[in-house]
Amino acid sequence: MKYRITDIEHFVATSDSRTIMEAARKIGISQPALSESLKRLEADIGTVVFYRSRTGIQLTPSGRLFLSRANKVLDALGSLDLSEGEKQIFSGKTITIGCHATVAQYAIPKTLAYIARAAPDYKVEIRHDLSRNIQLEIQRGNIDVGIIINPVEVPDIVIKKIASDTVKIWSGRKSFDRGTVICNSALLQTQHILRKWKDKPSRIINTESLELISRLTNEGLGFGIIPQRAVDLIGFDLKTNDSLPSYNDQICLVHRPEFGTNKSEALVCEAIKAAL
Repeated sequence: MKYRITDIEHFVATSDSRTIMEAARKIGISQPALSESLKRLEADIGTVVFYRSRTGIQLTPSGRLFLSRANKVLDALGSLDLSEGEKQIFSGKTITIGCHATVAQYAIPKTLAYIARAAPDYKVEIRHDLSRNIQLEIQRGNIDVGIIINPVEVPDIVIKKIASDTVKIWSGRKSFDRGTVICNSALLQTQHILRKWKDKPSRIINTESLELISRLTNEGLGFGIIPQRAVDLIGFDLKTNDSLPSYNDQICLVHRPEFGTNKSEALVCEAIKAAL
């Protein structure tokens, strides 16, 4: 049975997109042309590779199997190029990396620099949210790989610890408001610390921004609940309060079992580990 290489490339590029329209924009063709290409591929292989609904697309089990084989085929074709030009490792595929916005600031620059050295043709997309939401999107197949803080053990994803961090209670070096705590109360780590903190301040200033928490703490406006890595990243000279509760974070690489089977995916995992 004959396959069109272009159709296989379109399928691989679409596999990490939420909708056909989104994939068409990334590839640079019209939506009808991409839809026709995918239908032609499904006819060639004799099975449906995407579930289609009003909310978007998702790989079928046959689609996931074909994706792993298609990536190997494209990698093999890339290896036929005997020129001394740029390495073709990603071959048009976009890999989506998810993590909390603060984690991205200390992890993503080094990750991308590592990838760029090995694969000049790299294509990545970065998505930000709370770690638990990023993990859920990985399970749903909407994000390829994540840097997740304290992931929940579930049977359908791979979790590998690669680093650690500690969430602590900080204060400015000079006088500060001991009646106020500044934090992101949506974080599980913050909730744990507040439960353990005897005689904690009655006033809570709540914000999602760890950078803002650090700045307000540095101004002496109260205690700040902040991860050590975030404090180091922002660079303020804050004082840690070791007698108060803290929380140990596990920083993990998380992805679906089928991810990491080709060169581009393996390179992304390697780069994230090296960055942390």
